[in-house]
Amino acid sequence: MEYKNVSVEDLGDGIVFNAVSALKQGHHQGSIQGSTLQLGGAVVIDISGAVRYFFAGKKAGEHPDIDQLLKAVEKN
Repeated sequence: MEYKNVSVEDLGDGIVFNAVSALKQGHHQGSIQGSTLQLGGAVVIDISGAVRYFFAGKKAGEHPDIDQLLKAVEKN
């Protein structure tokens, strides 16, 4: 597996604001498991194996649109 150096620009706009906000709310980093460079994603696959929804995060803290995700789940 190849890792690259991550810069502040890779983390996305607002990452510092989000981090400070989370700390103020009492959220703290726990123990690290797996790769800290791994980004999130979501996939909805129907019973036939067809992909009905796919999201791959490009920046840290990026999440799928919940309405689109739920719509894909409800259709199956």
